[in-house]
Amino acid sequence: MKIKAKETPKIVSYVFYMAIFLLVLWIALLSRNSFWNTHQLQRKVESLEQQASYLQTVNDSLAKENARLKTDPEAAEKAAREQYGLTKPGEKVFRFVPAKEDK
Repeated sequence: MKIKAKETPKIVSYVFYMAIFLLVLWIALLSRNSFWNTHQLQRKVESLEQQASYLQTVNDSLAKENARLKTDPEAAEKAAREQYGLTKPGEKVFRFVPAKEDK
């Protein structure tokens, strides 16, 4: 004689599948260590690495310019004239101002 297994009510099945769905949703999207949050943090890390690389390039360029200004007197004189408007004694400097446009 075979013993017939009791069938689970439909509502229990729905509750079980809903609980599984909510658990997967929580893991995938809502928790602190979710896949979505991890993806967002990875994008932020990549952006910061690119920014750090750019800033390292700028820093290297400025270090080379600094070394050149310390060792080359002509470069230092050129920088002083262009950036700070310095002149040698007895020199005359002519500045050309663009004409204003009439409307």
